[in-house]
Amino acid sequence: MRLYELLQAYDFNEIMPAINEMFPGTSKFRDQLKLAYDTMLAMRPVPSKKSIRYKIIKVPGSDEQYMGAEDSCFRTTWEVIIGKDVSREKGVDLSDLELVANCLVNACLQGNYPRSFEKAHAQLMKG
Repeated sequence: MRLYELLQAYDFNEIMPAINEMFPGTSKFRDQLKLAYDTMLAMRPVPSKKSIRYKIIKVPGSDEQYMGAEDSCFRTTWEVIIGKDVSREKGVDLSDLELVANCLVNACLQGNYPRSFEKAHAQLMKG
């Protein structure tokens, strides 16, 4: 399913609790994340052959691992990010809600956002 379709499938009020669960303390950035959500929904997605693939990633130099997508999946414009297909490899047990929550945060932090999001991005980066 394309990220744009996943965004449309959930109301922001459903996504925000999942974001806060994955990234504790992010509730203080609700306004910035809501702006990102609204902005992405207002955009026209650019279809992409590349995808956002969630997999189990091993932490180099340790026995730790986590479920996530490569940062490179989000290093493009928001229009292209929302046009990408989102998928899971075997063993990844993230729900669609958790995928959309994670994609939204990653797009905000790593994507090439529009000018209308510059102030909100600066606030996110201050922490």
